Amino acid sequence: MEKKIKDKSVSEKKTVKAKSSSKTIENNSQKSEAVDLKVEANLSMNNTHYEPKTEPRPKGFSSQMIEKKVDAFFEANKEFGIKKLVSASKLIESGLQNGMQRKWWNPKMKSFIYQTHTNSQTQTIDVLKSLVFLYRAYSFLKDIVQEGGKILFVGTKYEVVKTVIKEIAAKNKVFYVTQRWLGGTFTNFKTVQRSINKLNRYTELEQTGEIKKYSKNEQISIRNEIKKLEYFIGGIKNMRGLPQVVIVTDPVAEKNAVNEARKMKIPVIAIANVNANPDLIDFIIPANTTSIKTQYLLLKILSDAISEAQGLPLEIVGKPDDQIILPEPAKKRLDQSVITHKKFTRFSNQTDSEA
Repeated sequence: MEKKIKDKSVSEKKTVKAKSSSKTIENNSQKSEAVDLKVEANLSMNNTHYEPKTEPRPKGFSSQMIEKKVDAFFEANKEFGIKKLVSASKLIESGLQNGMQRKWWNPKMKSFIYQTHTNSQTQTIDVLKSLVFLYRAYSFLKDIVQEGGKILFVGTKYEVVKTVIKEIAAKNKVFYVTQRWLGGTFTNFKTVQRSINKLNRYTELEQTGEIKKYSKNEQISIRNEIKKLEYFIGGIKNMRGLPQVVIVTDPVAEKNAVNEARKMKIPVIAIANVNANPDLIDFIIPANTTSIKTQYLLLKILSDAISEAQGLPLEIVGKPDDQIILPEPAKKRLDQSVITHKKFTRFSNQTDSEA
């Protein structure tokens, strides 16, 4: 009997310990869930790469649900000074979350996308992480401009993106490259500087009228040379040295610029899709690089960082969604010669007769 009573008391003690341990585990788990957001923010602000736990893609992927999650994150991380530059619903409207097919993705980008089923063919970018890393790039760019650093934009895809970069360059007085990247622009800058000096010398001849002293054939050759040099290096003709930051619209398409920047130890800010290598980028912004609306929105936000440092008015940051107008891609018109082709007319006549 005494042994049975002892066994019961021991078992009761064990159950009490188990319950207390389970309660402590639950409390610790709740604390850890509450602290996870702060730890993620701390990692994102201090480290170059952000590798929190990947989450499954939410069912339905509604912008309201993502917006609530984003607001909760930034509310929990006020002490770190992180702020939301644009709403998550506006980013989703621009198509930022749409990644590429699974066969094109880089496994190193796993931490920037939602976990998906193996049958899923496309990857979905985490909008929350895009906002956090966008703020990192924004604050870094603003600090560099305040210190007097020079900025270079590189984007050779899509005409709309090229025009946006030129508008940013005209407003904020930064350098840009919108045509083919010339090899050695950074690594062999002395040779490129000769071409820049040549362009400036020829343009001065054109502006002052001294070009009239040359023969007609020489004038034609000089003007042709001006057009050629202006086409390739017109955006960097006032650049007297290497820039302090390079902003790239697609690190895969602009891999030569990224590689030269790494060799010269120039920080790179890049809008990167799931096919990019984050190890080559200092400040990555995970986003859909094939969407013109996304490229426009992110470039304008980075432009606001430069404008804020220079004391100029902002275009996107701090404005409500209804005041942010995204560009609509131009729809291709059908050629009338194709419509009036005899194959189409024959088909239409057959359908009309059958009707």
